[in-house]
Amino acid sequence: MPVLVKICVPTRQIAELEAETVRIPSAQGNMGVLPNHAPLRCALEPGLVKCRLPGNKTSIFFVSTGLAIVENDVVTVLADSAERAEDIDLTRAEAARKRAEERVHTLDRKIDYTRAEAALKRALVRIQAASNLRH
Repeated sequence: MPVLVKICVPTRQIAELEAETVRIPSAQGNMGVLPNHAPLRCALEPGLVKCRLPGNKTSIFFVSTGLAIVENDVVTVLADSAERAEDIDLTRAEAARKRAEERVHTLDRKIDYTRAEAALKRALVRIQAASNLRH
């Protein structure tokens, strides 16, 4: 019996699919979910949600911070932002990485380094998601 996976952002649902296994980037580390998993709620870190689909296919999503809920063979990912790996514009992601790196390495005291580092982490994970598909 597969697990139903729902990937949602505040304005809409990004995806709904059935998966054999799901990997979630939780704040405690990557977590695997199989059918009949115990109920769970966990905070999300920016990372990749990887769904192994029937037929040995994989679907990958970038997610930022948020919450994952596992209950009754349903995995609901409520992310502040999310996108399918195949929808990520690699050129745009690389430009965002470059801007974030410049902000992190500047000596300007007006820079919010926590936000700059978070932006850099998001950009790096988006690049990773897009690169996984192209290789």
